[in-house]
Amino acid sequence: MSLTSGVLVALLLLVIPGAIVGRAAQLTWPVAVAVGPALTYGVVALAIIPMGAIGVPWNGWTALVALLLVVALVVGLHFALGRWRDRDAEALAMSVGPALVVAVGVVLGAVLIGFAAIRGLPHWQSIPSNWDSVWHANTIRFILETGQASPTHMGELRNVETHDALYYPSTFHALGAIFSQLSGAAPTSAYTISSLTASIWLFPVSAAALTWQLLRGRMTQWQAAGSAAAAAALSASFTAVPYVEFDTASMPNLVAYGLAVPTFVLIVSTLRHRDRIPLAVLALVGVFSVHITGGVVTVLFVVAWWLLDGLWHPVRGRLADFISLVLTAAPTVVLLLPQFVGVLQQAEIIVGHEFATHQTRKRVLFEAVTQHTRHLNDYPIQNFIIGLAVIGGLILLIRRVWWPAAVWLLLIVSIVHSAVPFGGPVGAITGKFSDLFYSDPRRLSAVVTMLLAPMAGIGLFMLTAWVVDRCRGRWPSSQESQKSQKVWHAVTAAVLIVVTIGSAWHYFPRHRYLFGEKYDSIMIDQKDLDAFAYLATLPGAKDTMIGNANTDGTAWVYAIAGLHPLWTHYDFPVQQGPGYNRFIIWAHADDADTDPRVAEAVKALNIRYVVTSTPVVLKFAMPDGLLSLDKSKSWAKIYDNGETRIYEWRGGTGKP
Repeated sequence: MSLTSGVLVALLLLVIPGAIVGRAAQLTWPVAVAVGPALTYGVVALAIIPMGAIGVPWNGWTALVALLLVVALVVGLHFALGRWRDRDAEALAMSVGPALVVAVGVVLGAVLIGFAAIRGLPHWQSIPSNWDSVWHANTIRFILETGQASPTHMGELRNVETHDALYYPSTFHALGAIFSQLSGAAPTSAYTISSLTASIWLFPVSAAALTWQLLRGRMTQWQAAGSAAAAAALSASFTAVPYVEFDTASMPNLVAYGLAVPTFVLIVSTLRHRDRIPLAVLALVGVFSVHITGGVVTVLFVVAWWLLDGLWHPVRGRLADFISLVLTAAPTVVLLLPQFVGVLQQAEIIVGHEFATHQTRKRVLFEAVTQHTRHLNDYPIQNFIIGLAVIGGLILLIRRVWWPAAVWLLLIVSIVHSAVPFGGPVGAITGKFSDLFYSDPRRLSAVVTMLLAPMAGIGLFMLTAWVVDRCRGRWPSSQESQKSQKVWHAVTAAVLIVVTIGSAWHYFPRHRYLFGEKYDSIMIDQKDLDAFAYLATLPGAKDTMIGNANTDGTAWVYAIAGLHPLWTHYDFPVQQGPGYNRFIIWAHADDADTDPRVAEAVKALNIRYVVTSTPVVLKFAMPDGLLSLDKSKSWAKIYDNGETRIYEWRGGTGKP
């Protein structure tokens, strides 16, 4: 399977199930395709928790049953809510011509992002070296191996000794596991391809959907469509998403951001199309279940739009519109109660993140405004597209579309606070909001980008149209026929295509680099792969726990070779719910000759082999207990290729 074919298969899996659900509710094809990914994840989210609770395995067949049940439910609700359908509103749907224009822009943006991915990932089947990728790949392997995809059961993977409860959003991984089953891709490849597919598709669609929503009713359909197409194509030029988020392996966060805008647009549309409320609930559940920050973005956009736009321009009346929004929110809260309870239990971990830069507040403000924050400040400021966004933002303000500017201002203040915290009540209030994004300037800047891309598209289209119109007035046709109008429209389209491709090409080197930077075979290279393959052939290796560290790349032994390691992702010094015996191995394994607790821990954990490797991630160090295994008579080195070493337990009562 090539990278291109894999992405195409993953794209169909991402879009088609949700689009089927959307069409079952009589959404138009453009809307169904736009919100398809959010609905797909909504179906997955609704299925995996009850299936996990009653022991029904998650696989391709059960996923198909879940899809059919949701489609049947949606069809039933559609007929039940038939009297709420607004035929006049449906007649206002996007015409075929404008829809095709937007589609061209979306495809162009996706192709430009995809080209950077293909060129940046010549070794896409290698193992990435970034922080979270090992956990994501291991989660996909866990779902494939056990059939357990429920986010409330992820402690079974992470807390290997205690199996203490842990909530972790696993919807992204559950769909990745289905892709792995359908395509035959290894869990590591399924992780990469699923992540790339989301990066390539979701953000051009989001830029187009948000632009259309902002301009609907304020410009002609053709003007709104041209702006939406330009925004979709320009989305390939912004570095924050998808490129930086892909580079950091924040994949559920990345995907949830890409789902947030289409879900917001769907929710807003329920005020006019009340029969869409069940779909809006399903999509919102999908966003929150992929990652809570995506849900926060969706809610933020809805609240800002309602307060600064919807409240003052009601569709059916303020109370009726508010009730429509409540009817979307209330069932969503009920369905997501397990998630909210799980997240509250981890609140201290989330709030504990800190990214203070110790710069002046003025400097941080400049960096926030110019998209030059964490990770983005490794590259020059993107003056061209930020300039276009300024023009587009001014156009929105002139047309009294104020809520994007309000959200932008809130995000900028939050970025400044995350780097140079405010004191007093302002700091306390801002901190509560920024903590929802781990107080991370990178994550907050990604949300800013989601606003800037539509603004830049509007700015580019309107500026181009103005210039072409001036040229048209300077060199008028002797007869302003329909044919001559089409010629000028073609000129406008050609200029937009050239500019968007030129912009993407200008920023292409950094984006290609960000896609492939961590696929560098540093943490896991061929020597590690050889050692894992050898370890898998040893007697009892597949039936026992493999001792390992939480700082080197050996956690990949599960995703790669199907062996069960003591630690399933990077962390230091310990991870949540480590367990007493796991800590003993971590801290004292090399003292086995003199410390009887080690033999007891080996027996309790059913450890026969230990694998260690170099180098370690970031600036961490190897656990104390694994530093001097060579000096212990209780551990016999049975494999060493100069980089990866395997030891077998030769101690006393602890031997399996």
